[in-house]
This record gives sequence, structure tokens and C-alpha cells, in this order.
Amino acid sequence: MNDIPFDDITYLSLNAFRKPIANVRWYLNRYCNYECSYCWPLSHQKEKDFLKKEEYLITIHEIIKQLTDNGFPNINWGFGGGEVTFNPSFLDILNEIQLYCSDENKMTTNLITNLSQSIKWWDEFIKNTEKFYMTMINASLHNEYINTEEKRILFRDKLIHLRNSGVKTKVNIVLLPGNFENTKRDVDFFNEKDIFVNVKSCRENRKIVEGYTKEELEFIKEGNGYTKQNNDQNMYLKDKNDNEYNLRSTEQLLVSNFISYKDWNCTAGFQSVTIHKDGTVYRGTACRKDEILGHIKTGFSLHKKVEKCIQEQVCDCVADLKMPKWK
Repeated sequence: MNDIPFDDITYLSLNAFRKPIANVRWYLNRYCNYECSYCWPLSHQKEKDFLKKEEYLITIHEIIKQLTDNGFPNINWGFGGGEVTFNPSFLDILNEIQLYCSDENKMTTNLITNLSQSIKWWDEFIKNTEKFYMTMINASLHNEYINTEEKRILFRDKLIHLRNSGVKTKVNIVLLPGNFENTKRDVDFFNEKDIFVNVKSCRENRKIVEGYTKEELEFIKEGNGYTKQNNDQNMYLKDKNDNEYNLRSTEQLLVSNFISYKDWNCTAGFQSVTIHKDGTVYRGTACRKDEILGHIKTGFSLHKKVEKCIQEQVCDCVADLKMPKWK
């Protein structure tokens, strides 16, 4: 990890997207049944903000058409919020995507969730994703709500139930400055059951918040939350001399190389697209301010070729960072 010459890196990508696979990042709503003190203000609200089911379903067909035209018949659908499991159209959205699942069109999906829905609801989720080539749950542990041992065990048991049903599972934990020992305790709790853990930094206004000790940052950089059974090298990097490197997660790259990728070729907008809760379609999340591709109600157009990044600001979204980019 410390041997990677980040200043000399000329190519990076999540290994999965070095293949002809597209990525859809869809923030279905900001509504959330939790209100964590450290959550980014733009990521949650108490008011329900769901669009009409028909608007979601029509968008699915249009996205598949445009990405297929760009040469990407295989698509990963990443959903986040808010808490999207409370969107009344979510299971219908998954079931609609299943209509396209085939040997020629492999659909995968991953969901960021606080896992607060009941086991009965998750059984419906399993049914509505059974035709997907791969389904993954990214369960965010929020100790302000999962605040008793009984709740912690139930949280873990849901993950085990999902895993036993063929769903890949992992836990996201935000390491808050000064909370190192509790975070290590949480990691051990999930590692006992061989559950994959991703320890993340807390960020605000495109910066990692102040107050982290060197030891805490090193823990995140080295990916020490991962179990031995899930030690995959997911991020691929190459330097100007064609030396190759691997990292376990995009989070490791973000903490180690918190920069802008302005003037790099980036596949965002061509191989991937970001949709926000109001239906606006963007090239990506970090670059959404200046690179709007349209709206699901009035029409949108993905790039027809790879375009250069034009953003001065840090690429602080792991969904953007995982897409192939090079200079």
C-alpha cells in the first residue's frame, strides 16, 4: 500500500468495470427513517419524496437502451438514498429490471441500506432479485439506532439470512474520529461470522473531517476491516511505467489519493450514469453540478464516447471513482 506511487498513476478502475459492464447509480429518494447525527444533510430527510412508479419503470427501459447502444449490455444497478427500501416502488423497479435478465444481458445490483426492514420484507427482496446474475447488500451500521446487543445480533442475523439465500453481503462502518476502539470491536463482531466489513472515513464539504489520528487513517487505508475470507483486490491501478497495483476497495484509494481527476479521460456518462432523487440525470455524483445529461421526465442523453473530466474539485464519490479513467 505504501509503495504505490500515487503521483505517477495513469489508469485506475474497479476490476469489474474493466469489462464491458455499465454502472447505474440511482439515488431513488432522500427520505430516511433514520436521522444519524453524522449523516450528510443531502443524504436524508424526513419528508417522503418518491416519484411515480411509471416514471421509474420508463427510465429503466431508456437506460438499458442507451447503455446497450454504447456497447454495454451488462449493467450493474446501484441503489442508494436516503433509505430506498421504504420507496413503495423499489421492489417493482427490481422486478422490472429482471425482465431483461438473460445469458446475453447479465444484470447485477447492489443496495446501500440501513437494514431496518423486516426479514419478511427481505424475503420479498430476494424473490425480486432471483434472476439477477449477482445481488449485493451494503448494510450501513448506524450505532445511534443499533444501540443494544439484541439489535446488533438481529442486524447480523439478517445479513446471515441474506447470505444463506445467495445474496452477497458486506457492512459499511464509518470510523468517526476518536471512536477507534469501538470501531475495531464492531469489525470483530462481524468478522466472527465471516462478514465482509468496509471501514470508511467521515467526509464533509469534499474533505475528510479533521480529528483523525494517524493510526485511525492507517486502519482505513490498509483495509483492516476486511475478513480473510473476503480479501479480494478490487481496485486496479497502473502507473506511467506500466507497473500494476491493487487495492481492496475504492475507499482505500479515496483516503490515500483525495484529488481531482480533471483532464483525465473518464467513462462516467458513457459507461455509467447517476440519477438523483428528483429525476435529474448526471454524468456522475461529484461532477453533477456542471454535467447534467437531462431528466427522466423530459428526456436524457448519455455520452456517445468517453469524455474528459472537467471538474476542478476532488472526486469524492466512490461510485464515480470506481469507473475507468486514465490520462
